Amino acid sequence: MMIKYAVIGRGKIVDSYIKGAAMTGRFELVAVYSRTEQTGREYAHKHGCKKVFTDLQELAADEEVEAVYIASPNSCHAWQSEVLLKGGKHVICEKPITTSVQEYMRLKKLADSLGLIYMEAIIPRYVRGRRAIKEAIGKIGRIAMARIDYCQLSSRYDAFMRGEQVNIFDMSLSAGTLNDLGIYCVYAAVDLLGVPKDIKTFASLLYNEADGSGCAILEYDDFLAALTYSKVGQSVSPSEIIGDKGSVVIEKVGLYLGAYLVQDGQKILLFEDENKETLMSREAIAFADYINGKRMEEYAEASRLCLDVHTCMDKIRRNSDG
Repeated sequence: MMIKYAVIGRGKIVDSYIKGAAMTGRFELVAVYSRTEQTGREYAHKHGCKKVFTDLQELAADEEVEAVYIASPNSCHAWQSEVLLKGGKHVICEKPITTSVQEYMRLKKLADSLGLIYMEAIIPRYVRGRRAIKEAIGKIGRIAMARIDYCQLSSRYDAFMRGEQVNIFDMSLSAGTLNDLGIYCVYAAVDLLGVPKDIKTFASLLYNEADGSGCAILEYDDFLAALTYSKVGQSVSPSEIIGDKGSVVIEKVGLYLGAYLVQDGQKILLFEDENKETLMSREAIAFADYINGKRMEEYAEASRLCLDVHTCMDKIRRNSDG
């Protein structure tokens, strides 16, 4: 049966999710939530659905809607998820799913008590070649060092520096670089290397106290992982996990794409890349399977990873705040 779902948000990421969900043949978009009727109607018309909600409680009470994809400002994620879960909706929420690990634990407990799925939308977790990356790490011997980087100049940076209000740098919306890009670095580190023993962090703040750039040093038993992330500069360096028998290179850590095993002077592609809509369709398939009670061990693993990542995110925030 088709899962009837609604979306919150109107950005490019929502367009991609809608396309990805449609590719699965398992979802039907039936509603859009927006702060205003006009913008909601425009977005609903764009994607061929009729229902528009401007009241979240009304969306939560709608009996046709079974699940909701949330891509609103970060500061809205927790309270919107709570309203929807209490309304009996399965929820998939863009990263960061919450801005504190305590919020995540509370809402996950609520979802479990209601028999609902509550998951973070984080593409690398569902990339087809994720297992190949992990297997390649097992071939590079003793890990000596890891460098995980996501520095991407924001298209809105110039506007921000002119003094314009830009959501991605608005800390009242729980925005900033750690929550936007740094979380991908943390996910990669915890997913591929495990939970660190300790974390030391540094942040470069902009004129409004938003973190424009940041660095986190994750300490493991016998190696360090350096995480670098920025929205005020563009990097051309890939991420790399370095061992004494080779290395694993990931060119786009936010999507686990461009992944190579490098050994004995040879650079071996681990798997063929896929476009973003295909990647998001894999995420949507997982969401559908979890809703239908399938792959539940995997759902439990994804939930543990989410918990571990946000525990680390909390430590980075505290350390960055001094």
